[in-house]
Amino acid sequence: MNRGFYTKMAWGNIRKQRQIYVPYLLAVSLVMGLYYILNSLRIMVGESSMKGTRTMMTILGVCVPIAGIFALVILFYVNSFVMKQRKKEFSLYNILGMEKRHLTRLMVTEVFYIALASVFLGVAGGALFSQLAFLVYFQMIHMPVALTFSIPLSAVKNTVLLFGAGFLLVAVYDVISVVKTNPLQMLQESRQGEREPRARWLLAAVGLGTLAAGYALAQMASNPLKAMARFFSAALLVTMGTYCLFIAGSIALLKFLKKREKFFYKPQNFISVSGMMYRMKQNAVGLASICILSTTVMATVGSCLSIFAGIKDSIGEDYIRMVKVSSLITPGEDFIPREMIREDSERRAEEFDFTVENEISYTSFRQVFCKDGEALEAMWGDYELHADYSDLVQMEFLLQEDYEALTGKDLKLEKGQAAVYESQEHLVGEKLEILGLSFDTVQRVSAMEVSREMGLDIIKNYVQVILPDFESLEEIALNYDKAYQEAYPDSGAEHILVFRYFFDVSGDGERLEEFYDYQHMREAYYDVPRLYEVNNRMSIEEEYFQDYGTILFVGLFLAVMFLVATVLIIYYKQITEGYDDRQRFQIMQKVGLSAQEVKKTIHRQVLQVFFLPLAAAVLHIAAAFRSIVSMMSLFGVSNTPLFAGCICGTVAVFGFIYFLVYQATARAYYRIISCQ
Repeated sequence: MNRGFYTKMAWGNIRKQRQIYVPYLLAVSLVMGLYYILNSLRIMVGESSMKGTRTMMTILGVCVPIAGIFALVILFYVNSFVMKQRKKEFSLYNILGMEKRHLTRLMVTEVFYIALASVFLGVAGGALFSQLAFLVYFQMIHMPVALTFSIPLSAVKNTVLLFGAGFLLVAVYDVISVVKTNPLQMLQESRQGEREPRARWLLAAVGLGTLAAGYALAQMASNPLKAMARFFSAALLVTMGTYCLFIAGSIALLKFLKKREKFFYKPQNFISVSGMMYRMKQNAVGLASICILSTTVMATVGSCLSIFAGIKDSIGEDYIRMVKVSSLITPGEDFIPREMIREDSERRAEEFDFTVENEISYTSFRQVFCKDGEALEAMWGDYELHADYSDLVQMEFLLQEDYEALTGKDLKLEKGQAAVYESQEHLVGEKLEILGLSFDTVQRVSAMEVSREMGLDIIKNYVQVILPDFESLEEIALNYDKAYQEAYPDSGAEHILVFRYFFDVSGDGERLEEFYDYQHMREAYYDVPRLYEVNNRMSIEEEYFQDYGTILFVGLFLAVMFLVATVLIIYYKQITEGYDDRQRFQIMQKVGLSAQEVKKTIHRQVLQVFFLPLAAAVLHIAAAFRSIVSMMSLFGVSNTPLFAGCICGTVAVFGFIYFLVYQATARAYYRIISCQ
């Protein structure tokens, strides 16, 4: 055979099998383009001179190989489906006289054509849309950027090398799978699985047990670190349980229904149960994969959206005004640099023709305590490792003079008395005994406006204790430090008071960025003793948007890849079922069912099978909700309603996309079964 024969035959085969090769080509080109975009984005970010480049490069650099691995998995999955559909064709070629070396050349030629077209479309499309992705990314991280078209050659090289190696492995796999199988086996392989499946009760029981164990583990999310440690084990158990239940549990249930004679021997139930049993055997692994991928897409997008959406809320709780200046006060030093910081702030504002306004200042001692009955014990060590956050209380000790200045209320506290605000009742009794000191809680007051440190907002129990004088506040800090030294003799730690000063400015907005410059702003307070922090909300938001915007972008990027895999599995499942159902369609008509009844029965089965993975995925999300909420607090997201809204919105959008995919793939399915 001459060389042109294989070329023409390979091209002809691809054209005749375009129903399976066109989605193959588009899917591989898409994931290749996505991989190129992520690669080029990492390179372009590295070449930019913007702030935060190192962190963003790290996040993108970690995700590039993950995207590459997942892209190769999609490539091998699609190829395995194509080979399954074409083995019967190759067996006929072999029986009609083509030797296996000829089949090898034909398959290699076909893979080469697909690889060439995929690389061209993937890299060209990726290069075209990488600029759009670059702009979208910079919008997400709130950074201005000019549109400059560029094609990083290293990104092209990495993409071509990765997928070139992938297609080479695909060609080797295809050749080995055909060469090692004799023609009769190849001819019969496309019809395997038509016998009624056996019920594997043990595997079904294992699936139910592992799923229940995974769900139970997800509900034991007592704190964020433990939730994260347990989440991966829970995810593994749920994944294992999902596959086992789809493979064996569904068959076992249908077998059970079949043994119920009063239920089974009714025309509608007879056809439905029998058809579903066949479908579940053929598609159980694919359906389980759809379920797991759908769960991953919804959890990833919902979590990333909630992190991104909660940035301003988290920062706003700490930065209650645009600028924060704080100074440390050692107990025993009766000096609060209130006027010094105020004068420095006004002096800097005048340099830019700004006016200081909305000032808030206060001195406080803030620590976490553990509630044991009526007592409050100091919390030593990392509170993140505490078993249950419900008995932790964040205590904020404040001065009466600060409270009265900010609220306008006159407390008239005397020595040994305290006023208390509680986020919920019964956190503090009528007498507050803490660190060897005792205070009569003579008043219950409304909360004073103070900052809530990011990270501590995961502790829901919050108490403000208003003390009558600075000496009482000092005594609290000294006794805490003494108790800490006794618990940790070698620590040398000093727990000190903090004076915080917050303010906004008004004036020409064009000079705000210059005014908020971190280095120059800090220099304005050079005379403040023990200056601790000088920062502003704009700089913090910029930093957080860079980090979490990158996380969201990468999360959405990976979600698109998961979605591509989900759509591919759905499409090829529909095509496979179409070819399998075409013969069953004809048989049911021959035994007396009308074409309308047959279509109605098959349509009902397709709907049941199609939406079963989505229902299971939503159930998985609901079971994992508590764990994910707990883990989100590590990213500063403690707003549970916000997270719930992001998850529900993601589920709704994904469900709509899922339905559109069903509508599109169902048309291909019904075209196949309609061919008599």
